Amino acid sequence: MISNYFTLRHLAADLQNRSAGRAIETAFTQSRNELILSIEGDISLIVSCEPSSNALYLRSRVSRARRNSSDCFVQLHGSSIRSVKIQDADREIVIDLTEAASEPGLSLVVQFFGSKANVYLARNRSVIDAFLQPRQHTGTVLDPPHVPRSPRSQEELDAALRSIGQVTVGAVLKTMFPLFGSLLLREVLHRAQIPEPTPAAAIGPPDLTRLYQEIAGLMNELSRPPSPRVYREGGRPVYFSILNLHLAHDLPFDEYDSLHEGIRAFLAETRRQKGSSREQSELRARLESEISRTERTLGALAKEMSAVERASEYELFGKLLLAIPQAVSKGMKTVVLENVFSPDRKPVEISLDPHLTGPKNAQRFFDRARKARTALTEAAARKQRYDERYHRLKTIANTLSGVHTPDQWDEFVHSMKADLVEEGLIKKSASGQKELPPFRIFIVEGGFQVWAGKSSENNDLLTLKHARPNDLWFHARGSGGAHVVLRAGSGKGEISRKAIEQAASIAAYYSKMKTSGLVPVAMTLRKHVRKPRGAPAGTVAIEREKVLMVVPHLPESKQQ
Repeated sequence: MISNYFTLRHLAADLQNRSAGRAIETAFTQSRNELILSIEGDISLIVSCEPSSNALYLRSRVSRARRNSSDCFVQLHGSSIRSVKIQDADREIVIDLTEAASEPGLSLVVQFFGSKANVYLARNRSVIDAFLQPRQHTGTVLDPPHVPRSPRSQEELDAALRSIGQVTVGAVLKTMFPLFGSLLLREVLHRAQIPEPTPAAAIGPPDLTRLYQEIAGLMNELSRPPSPRVYREGGRPVYFSILNLHLAHDLPFDEYDSLHEGIRAFLAETRRQKGSSREQSELRARLESEISRTERTLGALAKEMSAVERASEYELFGKLLLAIPQAVSKGMKTVVLENVFSPDRKPVEISLDPHLTGPKNAQRFFDRARKARTALTEAAARKQRYDERYHRLKTIANTLSGVHTPDQWDEFVHSMKADLVEEGLIKKSASGQKELPPFRIFIVEGGFQVWAGKSSENNDLLTLKHARPNDLWFHARGSGGAHVVLRAGSGKGEISRKAIEQAASIAAYYSKMKTSGLVPVAMTLRKHVRKPRGAPAGTVAIEREKVLMVVPHLPESKQQ
């Protein structure tokens, strides 16, 4: 629900508090369907108009790429944000601007309408420019937002349900409460203990009372300060929510300190998941094709070997023709000879070349026997190669079947890359196939990954770019050393005390206190680590730390 109306309502209120009065310095794009507004105070407002992930959030200043970026809304330069508000009942955020010299009275209108999502620069809802398809939209007038009327009492809800007929209660609620969106509608039905396929007309008085109470309760929760969280299933992000989801009570989740942080994390993980899934699908398709082709080749080789296995028969024909030369004369097409080399002396019929004498026919069979043996040797060697390839491909396919998360995909590509390249499934320098990140990587108790920085710059890369908000972060206290991150969700179950101590020992080992008996190591969540402005590489500030006393030590399992 990153673009749900109630999420956007909280975002608009927060943007009003944090950005009102600040100047818009630049507006540009450097990723498809993503607008970046650089705002005074080293912050950026990101607006994603991706059809599958409409979103808006604030983050620290985004550096503009030297290439593949372009300016947007040049009329904004010199304007300041006067106010940010959301329409009463639509997924439309309006950013009113102070008067600029060129275009007085401007507004940025952000509409999150799925595949039609866009950002418009407008004056009195008359479009001056648009982020996407500006030629099509410039000069048009934005329609006034539609304000649907939802039932205001249990009686109104009852009357509406009774008037529908056999339509399911889920479909009816979607019409009555369009601002809820699919996830919140499922949540309210779950709380009311009403199956979604239930016909609306079949809702009895007790169910109706419970349903109305749950709708009212959910509306009340949605008006409170948000509690942003990302729910995961099998390591994959499945839901973003601003409140506790009862329907996901059995799923683990990460909580975030701000809406912006939660939305950004959910988008990043979802996009990474989609990229990983796409790469997996492509590899699976190539694997299936190669396995099928190898099976066909092995079948053809089996037939070929069956044919060339007649070498012994050809040799016997040659020997018989030489042993009984008087039985064959030129012009004969076949001859039946007694097999003098067999105990039962069974007659053998031999096809002849009528243009050749008996000895010449014998030589012809000896030549065929030699060629058949050579071909059989070559076919056997080819079969062995294809058998080995078939087993390698099946091993890759079986290993791939256990890959479900982006982290597992990264580990799979890293560990299987030599085989993948050898079998032509990926190119040696394929940019689309990811290596594990450039850190020291360990596996600790429970199968969890621990990443350790290699230098000051590498520490910044690890902490600021690769670590996730709810990863555990470690550093030797009062000493220079590596940033160490214990990756949440990279192993099975909850992170154990032993895994935490192992990660702390790694941080102690890669510090200047490595030779000490016991080393104090600070631990906190990554989201409580920040980079002070202007601080040297590797220098960070941390909050809410806990200190562990550990012995410097590396675990036995090291991946890189």
